Amino acid sequence: MSASAAALQPLVDLGFNALEAAAYAFLLRESPATGYRVARAIGKPAANTYKAIEALARKGAALVEDGESRLYRAVAPEELLAKLERRFEARKKSALAALKSLRPVRGDDRVYQMDSAEAVLERARRMLAGATRVVLLDLFPESLDALRPDVEAAAARGIEVALKAYRPATVRGATVVVNDGGDGALERWPGQWLNVVADGREHLLALLEPGGAGVLHAVWSGSAYASWVYHCALVAEIFMADVERRARAGEDARGAIALYRKHRALDAPGYAALLERFSQPPEPSRRRVPKTKTRRSHGGR
Repeated sequence: MSASAAALQPLVDLGFNALEAAAYAFLLRESPATGYRVARAIGKPAANTYKAIEALARKGAALVEDGESRLYRAVAPEELLAKLERRFEARKKSALAALKSLRPVRGDDRVYQMDSAEAVLERARRMLAGATRVVLLDLFPESLDALRPDVEAAAARGIEVALKAYRPATVRGATVVVNDGGDGALERWPGQWLNVVADGREHLLALLEPGGAGVLHAVWSGSAYASWVYHCALVAEIFMADVERRARAGEDARGAIALYRKHRALDAPGYAALLERFSQPPEPSRRRVPKTKTRRSHGGR
C-alpha cells in the first residue's frame, strides 16, 4: 500500500468514500483550491469531485469560500476528528436510548457461538462493566493481561471479583487464587482460556489462539440455569484452589470457607432471576371444557 493510500484508509474507515478521502487529503496539502484543480490533481471527473467536496463540507471536513471561483479549504484533522467524535457520541447515546426501549426476550436459553477474538474480549469487557454484584473468572495469563484494566475497574466499583489464575498475579481489588499445577495446565492446552460468569446471569467460555489472534472455541449464553450452574462450579473450583494453597502453607482452611461463602453470592441477580422464572405457577390449562348437555322440555315428555 502506498503512503498516499495508507493515509486515505483511516478516512474510509471513518465513513468517507474513496473520492471524498482523496479530495480531503489533497486539500490538506494544497488549500485553498478550486474544485477543478482538485479534480485534475486526483485524476477524477470534475462533476464527481465537486459532489465529493460538497459532501466534505456537509460533514464538516471542508470550508467553502463563496466567491467567483469557490475556493475550498480542508478543516484541520484535529478539528475534524473532534467533530466526528462528538457526532458519534451523540448518535451512540441516541441509539442506546432507542435500543433500551426494546424489551428483551425473557428466558433466552440459547447458546451462541462467537468466531472473533475481538468480539470475545468486547463481550467479556461488557460483562465486567455491567455486573452489579459478583464476577468470577478463570483466565490464562494472556487473557488476564488483556482484561486486567476492566477487572480492576469492576472491583473498584465495589463488585466482588474472584479470579482463578495459573501464574502468580496481582489484580487490584480482586481476590486472586493461583491454580495448583497451573504451569502444567498451560503446557497441556494449545490456547488461552478466557472464562467469565457475571452475576450468575450470563457466562462466556472461550479458548483463544495463543497471542489472542483467533478463536479455537467460544460460546456465550444468558441462560439463567446454565449460568448459575457454571457460577457454582467456578466458585467451587476457586475454593478448592484456595484450600490447596492454604494447606501447602499450613494455614487454617476457614479463610477459604469465608471466601467461598462471599463469592457464592446467593443474593446475585442471576440466582434471583432464576428462582423468579422457574418458581412461577403454571398457567391455567386452556383445554376446552365440554358444555353440559341439557334436556329440552317438550310438554312434560
